[in-house]
Amino acid sequence: MRKSWILSALCMILLFASTTTITAQEPDKAYRESLKKMMVLSGALATVEDMVPRIMNMLKQQYPAVSEEFWTAQSAKWSTLYGEKLVDIYAPIYKKYLTLDELKQIVLFYESPVGKKLGEVTPTMAAEGMQVGQQLSVEMMTTLQEEIAAQSK
Repeated sequence: MRKSWILSALCMILLFASTTTITAQEPDKAYRESLKKMMVLSGALATVEDMVPRIMNMLKQQYPAVSEEFWTAQSAKWSTLYGEKLVDIYAPIYKKYLTLDELKQIVLFYESPVGKKLGEVTPTMAAEGMQVGQQLSVEMMTTLQEEIAAQSK
């Protein structure tokens, strides 16, 4: 009888533990889905997914002997995978600073007319911002190199 009671108690504990684990994973799934939706609506996902063809082109130049079929297959694979992995990587970072409710409120903003517009133009603005950022970096490095050279004399 005692053995049966212990076995029943153990089963209840295991059942409770597995239910708790499943329940604990649901908010993470909900958070990830909300984050992905926000990244899609904000244009952030499109911006980073635009990097895949650039990375492939850079690698093509480094490895010219590799077949075009390989690059086509890899581009197709990474076009989807890159964004999914990025959402997985960003989720714990966002979760440190934003609650699920806050993330849902941000999604609501991006579903508004002005939010939709911002989401549509974000990839273009980001590309333009990268170009001017690179120009500013070159200007800064050139100026610093000149000042270092002047101090060295």
